[in-house]
Amino acid sequence: MAGFFDRIFGGGAPPPAPGTAPASGGPAAAPADPPAAPRDEVADLADRLMTLVRTVNRNGGKMPEGGVPGVRAIEDVLRPLLTYLAANPPTEQELIPVRATLTDYLPTTLEVFLALPKDFAHTHRNRSGRTPATELVEQLHLLQAGVVEYAQSIYAGDAQQLSNQGRFLQTKFGRTDLTL
Repeated sequence: MAGFFDRIFGGGAPPPAPGTAPASGGPAAAPADPPAAPRDEVADLADRLMTLVRTVNRNGGKMPEGGVPGVRAIEDVLRPLLTYLAANPPTEQELIPVRATLTDYLPTTLEVFLALPKDFAHTHRNRSGRTPATELVEQLHLLQAGVVEYAQSIYAGDAQQLSNQGRFLQTKFGRTDLTL
């Protein structure tokens, strides 16, 4: 009966919401801590880039001529792009190719090459006559061309937004012959 009077006259806990189970008579559960916010993905990608560059620098003696510069050329495009994306949050569509490059394409290429014995990587020839070292450099060139294309696409998309905004402002605030 006390619970009834408490609810009517404002004492005690409010009744449970419709469709929920009534509160147990035990101690109130502590509110759950909110889940930790995930670390900014762009920052994670920048960290991955730094890790890949360090790995290549540590293994420079095993890399073919053009291998380290090839990775550094990719870094030269991605580092400013990631800085830009940190300041201008990307869409998922913009992030997909950058993420794939840093979490799949480049790491896989480097891991497979670096796992090979150095002599084999520089001397063994496949059916087309190319060594793994030659193939690595070719793949790094392809990746670099790809990241240049990604960066240009992202920058061009944002530049297009600026142009669209300019047209809107011109339409909205520009003087015309009809202006009073």
